[in-house]
Amino acid sequence: MALLKGRIQSELGIQCHDPANNDTVCIPSTHYVKADTTNAFVRSSLSPNFKFLKRSIGNSDLGPADTSATSTLQVCDERVAEGILIMERNQKAKVVHEDELPELLGEKTHVVQFAYCCPVTINNLERTTNSDLSSSKDVSCVWLHLLFAKLSNELTEETIQDRGEHLQVESMYITVCLKDNCPYRTTDCFGDKSATTYFCCTWSVADEKLAWKIISIMKNLDLSNT
Repeated sequence: MALLKGRIQSELGIQCHDPANNDTVCIPSTHYVKADTTNAFVRSSLSPNFKFLKRSIGNSDLGPADTSATSTLQVCDERVAEGILIMERNQKAKVVHEDELPELLGEKTHVVQFAYCCPVTINNLERTTNSDLSSSKDVSCVWLHLLFAKLSNELTEETIQDRGEHLQVESMYITVCLKDNCPYRTTDCFGDKSATTYFCCTWSVADEKLAWKIISIMKNLDLSNT
């Protein structure tokens, strides 16, 4: 790169930069481009970035013992607009928000999610299954309700929502897994397998710590239908 930089500067007479990783180079330009902006970019630019500074004001002639000095709060707005400039042939340049770029390029937004099929012991699993419940959906609702009651007692600081067919805590979804061979299930299930049911858990990377905390609680639960 250093050799190429030298040739560009010597042969073409163009100033060339070779910044190291994480270094920023500002290149001044005499060309100005008029560009449109999208509503999403404008909304993101309107978010304030306040900086608060305290400054003391008093009579300096009174010396350091002046008790009449007061503090004032100076507010600065140091917002910076960050967007992506798109220039297409025969079209006016446009500045868009970064969240709009995948759609403009016709690409899908990929979301990383984690999943785990968690075993939970239910003492009266056989009696619950053989009761007067009309379908497996009704059985799943009963198991979810039991799990909801137990988790609500264990997780007093979290908001657990019972959505009927699944439980939700932040981005974590918990559903009853009726599959014989779930791809998210491990073989480290101990105890009586006939008294074990499985709950499929999915969550986003932002709630990974919370999700594993809940899974740890679920593994040690012993549900009973009373």
